[in-house]
Amino acid sequence: MRTSGLIHAELISALVGLRHTDTFAVSDSGLPVPAGVPVIDLGISYGFPGFVPVVELVLAEVTVEAAWGSADVAAANPQAADLLTNRLAAELIDHEEFKRRIGRCRFVVRTGEATPYANVLFRAGVPWLP
Repeated sequence: MRTSGLIHAELISALVGLRHTDTFAVSDSGLPVPAGVPVIDLGISYGFPGFVPVVELVLAEVTVEAAWGSADVAAANPQAADLLTNRLAAELIDHEEFKRRIGRCRFVVRTGEATPYANVLFRAGVPWLP
């Protein structure tokens, strides 16, 4: 049994199954996910769990080499924008293009986040050993 970090069995299994260049997303509660893309739904109620804490837990478990978010986040959601631009160095792209890319994800982790554009698309990296 795990003693720290993520304890959601389905999420841990999905993260362990990632390979180099696979993409996955962490989303707010309203992101439309195309049919066929698995969704790991963590949302319990609007606002819980929040986007930022889930992203932080996920990043503690997986190596990421790139991130993308919607350009609309800058004006609509300062907290998510700070995470995306300052902490993740995410490339901000057109929201319609962001949604198209979601269709190619291995999976989406849906949070209970109830603020707009709190979404990030990640590309898995490799934890090369020295």
